[in-house]
Amino acid sequence: MHHDDYGRTWHGPVPFDLEMIATQTPREFGVYQVLAPAPDGWTTVYIGIATGDTIQGRLWKHATGRGNWALARLGDPATFVCVWYMCDSETAHQIESHVVTARKPPFNVRPELRHFIPSIAVH
Repeated sequence: MHHDDYGRTWHGPVPFDLEMIATQTPREFGVYQVLAPAPDGWTTVYIGIATGDTIQGRLWKHATGRGNWALARLGDPATFVCVWYMCDSETAHQIESHVVTARKPPFNVRPELRHFIPSIAVH
């Protein structure tokens, strides 16, 4: 289990590879993160939402090089893991927007301000 700065418990981590994505990730909606090893644990390199496609579907696209041009250029994705938080569409947008505007992960390339709220501790 992975915990974020707001006390939410995220499922995972599982390795960011096709076999693990196909067998371990849910066919549900929500928000997901790709994490990279850091000196003090893990750091978010990408956060995305799965509201039209499932978490499994979105991660599959990223792992096969579709869905985000920056994430598709990872040098060695074998060192990365993914985590997910199942939630409704509004909550997913708010969590993603807050993370992208407060501490933009390096592989999130488009600006995201429209759903930003100052604190998501209530979700």
